[in-house]
Amino acid sequence: MMTINSVLPSDNVHATQTRQNLQRLKELTLDLSGWDLTQEQDRVKLYQKKLDDSNLPPLVRGDTVLTDLPKGCTPLAVATVATLPGCRKIWDDKFETSKVYNYYTRYESLFWVKLKAPWPISPRDFAGTSIRDVEPDTVHCSMVSVKDDQIPDTSSTVRGELLVSGWKFYKSGQDDIGITYVNQVNLAGSLPSAFLKKLMIQIPLCAGKVRDYINNYGFVPTTVIHDAEFKGEEFDHDARTYTLELNGNSNGSVETLCSEKMYPNGVKVHLEGDANLTEDTDSHNNPRIYLKNMKGPIKLVIEKKK
Repeated sequence: MMTINSVLPSDNVHATQTRQNLQRLKELTLDLSGWDLTQEQDRVKLYQKKLDDSNLPPLVRGDTVLTDLPKGCTPLAVATVATLPGCRKIWDDKFETSKVYNYYTRYESLFWVKLKAPWPISPRDFAGTSIRDVEPDTVHCSMVSVKDDQIPDTSSTVRGELLVSGWKFYKSGQDDIGITYVNQVNLAGSLPSAFLKKLMIQIPLCAGKVRDYINNYGFVPTTVIHDAEFKGEEFDHDARTYTLELNGNSNGSVETLCSEKMYPNGVKVHLEGDANLTEDTDSHNNPRIYLKNMKGPIKLVIEKKK
């Protein structure tokens, strides 16, 4: 059984703004107070929030429920699908590329992302921080724009601003997981009104796209780390290859849970570095990989068996 921590402390330069935005996301997703239902599409309920300042960009929300879960799927596993770039390339047709500049903690980072736009509209990019608050039955993931010298503006894109953006994943009933996505974005520059109107529908529909990814493919390898320095993780959807890098210590441990739906023939595991590796399966035949007694740089690669 996985055990997980809530928000990890950090003294990075953006920490206060990041945590304030996380708190705002929690308040916005606590209930439906102040949210107006605008329509329902693809089993996603779309809402818009009443704002005191009409000059602000629209604040939109999408709610759906993930049913027929792959066995062993948790809110943390759904959060991993929503946030890993290798998955987002599949479920988000507007995603082009991204880069993490700093990992402040396991669940907090400084990132850059570039989104596609139809001609003749210029692509938008964003510089921001992300953070997760992870509890056994609920996970919040929030993102907010920040200014950082590591991520200057570029001539090929227009720098947008994420006023608030994020996810809530939570156990719903006995066997389901609820998904809520909230977004308020300033895309900057002049944009056609028809394009903006369409976008305000497409953005909250991301909740349904994450749901459909998991229904179609299962969840990606989901890792819980104790007492080790997280250095990064990547996922290649087409190859079904997951890569984890960290700096270990003798007291630390790692548990990675894989989906039997995604890996029906099992997994191949490769380890670079000094650690004790063991494998088993849970009661749903989901592969599990454990690392203990780690020393120094560790690289773990999980691949599908043919």
